[in-house]
Amino acid sequence: MWMDVGITFFISQIILLLISAAEVVGEWSSKILDLPDSHITRYLNTFKDEGEKCRNSESCNYQHILETGLCWGYEENCPDHLGYSNAHCPGDHKGWVSSKSQQLQTFVNQADFGFVKQQLQSTTVMCKPRLDGESFLECSQYLQFCRGSNLYIDFRDLPSRKESFRYKMDVLKKGQIGGRCKLNDFKLQSEAVHQSPLQSWAPEIQHFQELPDLVNKQSKICDVFIDRPTFIMKIDATVNMYHHFCDFFNLYASLHLNGTHNEMFSRDVNILIWETYNYHSNFGITWSVFTKNPLMNLRTFQGKRVCFREVIFPLLPRMIFGLYYNTPVVWGCQESGLFHAFSKFILHRLKIPKRTAIDLVELPRIKITLLSRNTQYRRILNEKTLLDKLRSSPRQYTIQRVEFTHETDFRQQLNIIQDTDIFIGMHGAGLTHLLFLPDWASVFELYNCGDEHCYADLARLRGVHYQTWTNPAKLKPQDEGHHPSDGGPHAKFTNYSFDTDEFLRIVDSAADHVSQHPTYRHTFGHLNQPSKSSDEL
Repeated sequence: MWMDVGITFFISQIILLLISAAEVVGEWSSKILDLPDSHITRYLNTFKDEGEKCRNSESCNYQHILETGLCWGYEENCPDHLGYSNAHCPGDHKGWVSSKSQQLQTFVNQADFGFVKQQLQSTTVMCKPRLDGESFLECSQYLQFCRGSNLYIDFRDLPSRKESFRYKMDVLKKGQIGGRCKLNDFKLQSEAVHQSPLQSWAPEIQHFQELPDLVNKQSKICDVFIDRPTFIMKIDATVNMYHHFCDFFNLYASLHLNGTHNEMFSRDVNILIWETYNYHSNFGITWSVFTKNPLMNLRTFQGKRVCFREVIFPLLPRMIFGLYYNTPVVWGCQESGLFHAFSKFILHRLKIPKRTAIDLVELPRIKITLLSRNTQYRRILNEKTLLDKLRSSPRQYTIQRVEFTHETDFRQQLNIIQDTDIFIGMHGAGLTHLLFLPDWASVFELYNCGDEHCYADLARLRGVHYQTWTNPAKLKPQDEGHHPSDGGPHAKFTNYSFDTDEFLRIVDSAADHVSQHPTYRHTFGHLNQPSKSSDEL
């Protein structure tokens, strides 16, 4: 009996060893990385050990790109033609710069992977370890991005703050953040000039001090030691897609700033939100793109001294000359690689399907999605008439009208957007969905309500075609609009009717762009006969 058990155990161990050997030797899988192809090709060229695993695996389909030198665009030795970006500048720079080459470089530095490169180049060590095992802190200019190891944060004052809070700049006091290392306090304080909650980490990092004790699992100053890498987030308005996706976009850019190791895209990280409110948002599923672990907030650690093996303070949503809120971008340029990569990264990890062979059952036609607003202001008063005009078009568009509310599953929203060729909507945060349109798509901001740059700039950053209403004589406001704060006239606080012929003319122009786009033609060009129109209401 004992011999039978012993032999069975021995055989089981041999089987386990064989399985482990197969996993080590054998089959590299892109499923482990969970990245779009455009990311994997650069990841494998960046991390040579990972490239070797691919080379030695029969199941790796990326062996042909190894040694090609494909890169992101922020590396010191990354030639432009091997970088991610397809940015170009077909338009006039309107006096921003003195040449076309300068125009393109300005755009890359402002809004593409050149922005990441500038952050990396400005990074300075603020607290330097003198011995192995000591603490480390480095930050980019103005403390917009920081990261460190073996750092200490004291949250023992939090229980005395009875009311929930966010956007507070007095969470920490001197000495409540620190580590055992040689601090360059002069440099730190000289960079701590952007004193605003969502502009920099100055309100927090300015209080950093040298500590006499090592910060590690054995340290008596640590009530809690967090071994897992932790991203500390100060986030914008979670009910508004435009503002909340500034958070997600800057977190994505920060993955690249922190990308000095092959776990740069790992989801086994913590997200600690720098406020005491419980997080609620219809866009919350997007966190699953970045982490597989539950979100934490400051209440998680109130009353405790917390030590972090690795902590990252990411780029923030309202940085001065940051991305993408309220940022001036040089005229005439479009298609940021950074925005394109962000879009594909989100869609891939949320498992949003691309337009696939299922569409080939029927011959293709241009798909139009009109985003309807069920709000007090900026409603389309003659919406039904406009939709009827589209239905009567000889171009036989496929039309759907949608309302995206806080009850609409966000994955469902993205499924609709990925299946859209022309996206129509009034000025408002819902137009932020344009970030996730197909590359060939067109955005028609029906009326920009006097805010002419917001979504026009976002569309050209993403690299999708953009149009808006240009003839004020062919639209009719319900009234002059009244701003809620002062009662004065304001174009955003009323509703509108639109001339149907002008509306159809702009839609047809958008359709011309879509049908002539090289990617659309490559995908659907051999199926160029119209099929029966459908309405999805």
